[in-house]
Amino acid sequence: MHKRFTLHASYFTLIQLKKYYPLFIFTPLIIGLDHLTKYWVLRNIPYGSSIPVFSHFFELVHFRNRGVAFSLFSNHERPLFLYLFTLAALAALLYLYFKTKPGERSLQIPLALILGGALGNFIDRMIRGEVVDFLYFHWQDRVAHFAIFGKEIRFLLAWPAFNVADAAITCGAIFLAFKVLTRPPS
Repeated sequence: MHKRFTLHASYFTLIQLKKYYPLFIFTPLIIGLDHLTKYWVLRNIPYGSSIPVFSHFFELVHFRNRGVAFSLFSNHERPLFLYLFTLAALAALLYLYFKTKPGERSLQIPLALILGGALGNFIDRMIRGEVVDFLYFHWQDRVAHFAIFGKEIRFLLAWPAFNVADAAITCGAIFLAFKVLTRPPS
């Protein structure tokens, strides 16, 4: 009788652990890949320099960002605000993750990706006071200009430089939004 109870308890624990495997696999994977690539950039690309990969489309660069996405709050004089904001976001992500049901991989995986990206950038910000960005996509001439009603319009044909953590956050958020928006009403 005691053996049967032990088997049941271990089975229950295994079921519970399965719920957290995306968290324990994807989150550290994103953090590790993010910091490995940032380390490579810091060792191989001087600050402000670039290495053309596809010269008219993609370059590896070495930029730094003191703010959050798209350099928002980069001139903020109190970095404590960014730390508190990030900690609140991390707490919210963990709360959402723990509220998922054991079989909801389509919610758990994007949450784990977002969490890994947020932690990767948070660790970078704690260590360096800024985040290293190095993936830079742009169009050939980078600047578009044309006239509308006699007024010249110019804008940059480029996406701001980003890193692996940013890509994980973006992919996780898109996947999560798609899942939430296409979910049948309960």
